[in-house]
Amino acid sequence: ARTSFRRQRERMTTKVPIKELEALVNKAVRNIGYTDGDAQVLTRVMMHAEVHGNNQGISKLYRPQDMGFNPKAGPLVFENETKLSVVVNGNQRAGMVALEAAVDKAISKASHMGMAITGTYNTYTSTGMLAYYANRIAERDYIAIVMAGSPEMVAPVGGKQAVFGTNPMCFAIPGPDSGPLVLDMATAATTLFGVISAKAAGKELPPGVAVDANGKATRDPSEALQGAFLAFGGYKGAGLSLVVELLTQALCNGAIPGGPVKAKVGTGRKWAGKSWANTVIVINPALLMDLKRYKARVAEIVDHVKASGPTVVLPGELEKKRRDENLAAGTLTIATGLYDNINKLAAGGPAKL
Repeated sequence: ARTSFRRQRERMTTKVPIKELEALVNKAVRNIGYTDGDAQVLTRVMMHAEVHGNNQGISKLYRPQDMGFNPKAGPLVFENETKLSVVVNGNQRAGMVALEAAVDKAISKASHMGMAITGTYNTYTSTGMLAYYANRIAERDYIAIVMAGSPEMVAPVGGKQAVFGTNPMCFAIPGPDSGPLVLDMATAATTLFGVISAKAAGKELPPGVAVDANGKATRDPSEALQGAFLAFGGYKGAGLSLVVELLTQALCNGAIPGGPVKAKVGTGRKWAGKSWANTVIVINPALLMDLKRYKARVAEIVDHVKASGPTVVLPGELEKKRRDENLAAGTLTIATGLYDNINKLAAGGPAKL
């Protein structure tokens, strides 16, 4: 039975050279309508996630409508700008493009001022794996905090409708020899593209992460997309989700939840408003102590945590391991249905939805 299952799974997946896949993804994104510059950003963010084994990768191309290309989108607008801060009005461009610009601004301002806070709003597509942006910051020896608001998908504890987004947050801290320590986590028990990836691969969801349209627990990805996801860790996860909501959607002028209509995944005031928000905070550790000393102290703590037990896994450690393995192999294994869709998009044809 195990041999039969393994063979069936092998038929459902395809091994693709990384460079070949990257070129296909870029061509597919351009064929959706994105400019060469925007397509480069989207490809870079999605491939970073894919190489690290994160579900915020190229699964976004399984349903091209989720890429949310808007032919009427305008140029990015920088609002309320000071030496320490700026809000990027995405003007309906891709969320990844707006957040990349916000990170660029934050890094530049922090290099002069020691710290910075930037935000984005007026986009309605995924910003992808937050660790991509946070790692960019931490590789420059700055501390990074990146948070992403998103539309109604998650029901609070005791709630009967979707209110929060999956509302991920990411911290990246320089110091360890293996590279910045990165904690990237959704405040939901699952993510939209995690559910979409499970649907594409024909897999069930883990128990306890979603409910159907009637509020009953489900492991069927299709039913979950008609209902709501759950916060991780009960009240604590829901509390963190609320905080991210207040520090992104509320603070950066994005759409906020509310109104008389009961929301589920795909419906609600934030979905209709098409204005999702993100917040980026950059801190130079040298504001508080010598940078080299701080990095050494971080490395010492991290090493001590790792040595405290044989099964201790640090935040981001598994992703780094997958990245190293994938880069060494030079290939990525992806769902065959997803690969077929990307090929169709790259060839200029419609994908199977």
